[in-house]
Amino acid sequence: RRFQDTGIREHDRVGILSHNSADYLFALFALWRIGAVACLLSPRLPDKALKEQMRSIGCQRLLTSSDLGAVSILVQDIHSDDKQDLSVSIEQDATIMFTSGTSSKPKAVLHTFSNHYYSAKGSNEHLPVIPGDQWLLSLPLYHVGGLGIVMRAFLGGGTVVIPGLDEGIDRMLRTQKITHLSLVPTQLIRLLRDTDCRRDLKALKVILLGGSAVPEPVINDAVKLGLPVYTTYGSTEMASQVATSGRLSEEYPVSAGKILNYRQLMISETCEILVKGETLFKGYVENSGLCAPFDKNGYFSTGDLGTFLDNGSLSVKGRKDNMFISGGENIQPEEIERYLCRIKNIERAVVVPVLNEEFGLRPIAVIKPSGTLTRQRIRETLENDLPKFKVPDQFYLWPKNADTCDWKAGRLYFADLLREQPSALIPIT
Repeated sequence: RRFQDTGIREHDRVGILSHNSADYLFALFALWRIGAVACLLSPRLPDKALKEQMRSIGCQRLLTSSDLGAVSILVQDIHSDDKQDLSVSIEQDATIMFTSGTSSKPKAVLHTFSNHYYSAKGSNEHLPVIPGDQWLLSLPLYHVGGLGIVMRAFLGGGTVVIPGLDEGIDRMLRTQKITHLSLVPTQLIRLLRDTDCRRDLKALKVILLGGSAVPEPVINDAVKLGLPVYTTYGSTEMASQVATSGRLSEEYPVSAGKILNYRQLMISETCEILVKGETLFKGYVENSGLCAPFDKNGYFSTGDLGTFLDNGSLSVKGRKDNMFISGGENIQPEEIERYLCRIKNIERAVVVPVLNEEFGLRPIAVIKPSGTLTRQRIRETLENDLPKFKVPDQFYLWPKNADTCDWKAGRLYFADLLREQPSALIPIT
């Protein structure tokens, strides 16, 4: 009612810019009950990028953390005998969230409420959530993985446990009766370093591990400890999970696992993973309208390569394009290169991933300058346009013997050089 009094109407696109909180969830469900579309925006974005995203999707209003602070006070005034209609149309447009796809520009993904409902329903049929279960909201709500936690817990009658901004996963495991936990590999690596956390992890029912390829040593450590780890493959376009494994053990091969109900998946002749089903998004929101990138049979090309194992499980091999995942975040080299080349005195730039123990992969940049450059100026300029996790860890000078490399050849050349002879590149100071 408060939102309606401020003029929010059915089909309006309303941005939410906030870290996880109970108020965030109250606002989200209120918008859905009005029939508005919640645009889930990252508070990590610089102002310039945020405004660009809002403009590109026609977002008319923005709710920030301060706006949401009043919501919980209003909720206390709602009485149990309130007879207003609290239903939500299953087919209504529900959310728009951004993802890095197969191009350098983040794409705006439109989901219906039905997409999120069937995503949760299929997951719960594989990994049940029952009353009394408590799923920690360990991922941000502007990621489809965070929203998936909420939908799965609520559909199963469980509880969503929301940590404060300064409360880490380790503390929540100690102080709350957590039963289900969603993690990206970077988070699991950090938790396994803590002996006390290892004990707490053993007590869980489910550790759902996704977001990027999981390093084999991490899986081996988790299995030896007897942790209830399940690996999953999914995408923003498919409203989170597509396939999920059984509980990993020394006998159970590491894979993405079985295709969940309400999803369909096939492997193309080029080994690309194609998907469709009740969870498939409605399309990409663009200035000119809605782009529905589906083939004649309704399949969406994921850009991922995969195959089926003998036991019917899906095995994901990697990306067709150059995108890589760092600590659960999608990073597209071309996006970073585009911003680098806007900086004065940068003539060319190539971004490649390098192995990192904590994050799996991290970006570094090789730059051909046309004038004076400093590492500090490059970083400060990039941080005005990109979230910090996309800013390269290191910047190197372009080698003279690589002047003839085009972008594609340069990417392969520098990746090989960093792996085999990193001292050949000179850091920019």
